[in-house]
Amino acid sequence: MTCAEVVTMMTRKMAKQVVVAILFAILATPAVAQLNDEVVEFTEHLGETVPGDIILRDENGQEVVLADFVDKPTIVSMVYFECPGICTPLLNEVADILGKSNLDPAKQPFQLLSVSFEPNDTPQMARVKQENYLKLVGRDLPPETWRFFTADQENVDKMTAALGFAYKRAGKEYTHPGGLVILSPDRKIVRYLYGLQFLPFDFQMGVYEASTGTVRPTTARLLSFCFSYDPDGRTYVFNLARVVAVVMISSILFFIAFLVYSTRKKRGKEA
Repeated sequence: MTCAEVVTMMTRKMAKQVVVAILFAILATPAVAQLNDEVVEFTEHLGETVPGDIILRDENGQEVVLADFVDKPTIVSMVYFECPGICTPLLNEVADILGKSNLDPAKQPFQLLSVSFEPNDTPQMARVKQENYLKLVGRDLPPETWRFFTADQENVDKMTAALGFAYKRAGKEYTHPGGLVILSPDRKIVRYLYGLQFLPFDFQMGVYEASTGTVRPTTARLLSFCFSYDPDGRTYVFNLARVVAVVMISSILFFIAFLVYSTRKKRGKEA
């Protein structure tokens, strides 16, 4: 995907993003409400490493240790399986973006982990979620691309604390923020993506950035050059100054080369 194609895609998405932003503001209001003097939202821990001794249960009820499992760029979503609020729209969006994305786990290794912070959720519930959402993606992916986990309260607390994910029980439900956390293969937090809707480009760039230390596709290197991450807007923006600078320098070098070539050609004729 070229810079021009990405810009066109982002322009088409702009109107949709405005509407979605308004809807998210309405839906997410409880997630950032003031509850008992505590704001329920993400606290960014960028650059910090998630502990490797966190124990999760997979869809078959088998215990896995995070350090043994996170060995590639990993996109984490904290949810609970009977959530009547923003969890379903969040997971639906992840499935939609995953279906539209050019990411191929065979060429660019990555994985998604959806971890329940409700200790009463079961592996059976996780298995159903995995089956349903892999179907919703709309393209064939290995089952291990998107995993659903549960954990006991102790390990839930370790996981949420490490990610900076705050939540609060509200009756039989929970108030919590919506978003994704992207980890590098060594479990370092490299990016937060907030909300209930994401640009496929942001999703893809997050995975590329998390793969630091590995060989990245040429397209990824080009996109990394053309776009920069905006920490305030928490999205990627076209780096106009950088691209214009390269175009100007290239033009000057081309002009100099043309002059040199023309001068040599003229001298050759005179000789």
